[in-house]
Amino acid sequence: MALLATAVQAAEPVPVPVLIAHPGVPKVDAATVARLYTGRAIELAGQPVIVANAAPGSALRQRFLAVYLRQDEDKYRAYWTVRRHIGKGVPPPDLPTAAATIAWVLATPGAIGCIDATDLRSGLNVVARP
Repeated sequence: MALLATAVQAAEPVPVPVLIAHPGVPKVDAATVARLYTGRAIELAGQPVIVANAAPGSALRQRFLAVYLRQDEDKYRAYWTVRRHIGKGVPPPDLPTAAATIAWVLATPGAIGCIDATDLRSGLNVVARP
């Protein structure tokens, strides 16, 4: 039974983290993504930017952290624990689903969020992909 569960888990596709943004937000490179998601940058081209994370522990978030920040969940959480403790900001909010992320991004000026490439649809402003 455990072998079957392992085989099913292994067959799940690896998420491809794609960053989408509110219309008008420019494309960004991986270094800029890292600065935005670690609170070291809060604007792009003079425009304030707000970022949001995928749900904690999700495969998408794990892949995003590995690809763009070269960290795992524990290191990222520890980083923000220290930043918050020394008064250097708070971590980006966590959004539970792709639908919630898309709705938030479209409704929030300057917003950037992460969804899986399979959740892309026409009309979304893709600003970064691996």
